[in-house]
Amino acid sequence: MKEITATVNNVELINQNVYQITLITEDLTFTAGQYVMIMLPTGEQVPYSIGSAPHELPYLTLYILAPDATSLANKVIEHVQSNKTIRIKAPGGDCHLANGILESNPEHILLLAGGTGFAQIKSLFSALVEQNFSGNVSFYWGLRTANDVFSQDWLEEAHKYSPFTLDVIVNEKGDNWQGRSGWLYEAVLADHPDLSNSVAFLCGSVGMVYGTLDQLEPKGLRAERCFSDVFAYAPHPDKPVL
Repeated sequence: MKEITATVNNVELINQNVYQITLITEDLTFTAGQYVMIMLPTGEQVPYSIGSAPHELPYLTLYILAPDATSLANKVIEHVQSNKTIRIKAPGGDCHLANGILESNPEHILLLAGGTGFAQIKSLFSALVEQNFSGNVSFYWGLRTANDVFSQDWLEEAHKYSPFTLDVIVNEKGDNWQGRSGWLYEAVLADHPDLSNSVAFLCGSVGMVYGTLDQLEPKGLRAERCFSDVFAYAPHPDKPVL
């Protein structure tokens, strides 16, 4: 990863606690699925998945969940809001489209996101569209409630790309939600009961990633065909480290 200066183009609160940040970077190349580190004056470096695709450069989009005023994410937001330029390190991560999996001509790609894990999966989805990928691509985005959904305009445009599918699933169905509800893995298995010819990219919390994999692997999804940044820093909680 290299240090570069990024210009702050826009900071916008897009739902109750998620910010969309747009940066302009003139000296960056990356592969869909990678992340950047935002460097704070305190010396802290905070990773965020890139939510835009490489063909959208020099614009770079991030989605940051800031749950409360005391969170590290809120410190990041305040830093970005108060500066015209910021320092970042980029790109990082091995959960991306240049990892060789596309060369195996997969029949089906699962893109699975939980919460703001949407950013990484959105980048992968957009890049596959731009590349005119001819295989089947299924994007599933899991959220707690309908109020947690954001980027509605992008979702509407993505739905128009009919070769790929995109489903939003909320855990807690309320009166204002007419879409799918339940657990993300339940929606995946309802649509694809046999995953033996699938590959998967997952982005979300440690619990979301491993909990989803535990449900999908018995249906044919093989571990060596699954990719997530979680694997790099959090071993499976049920599997001892040797």
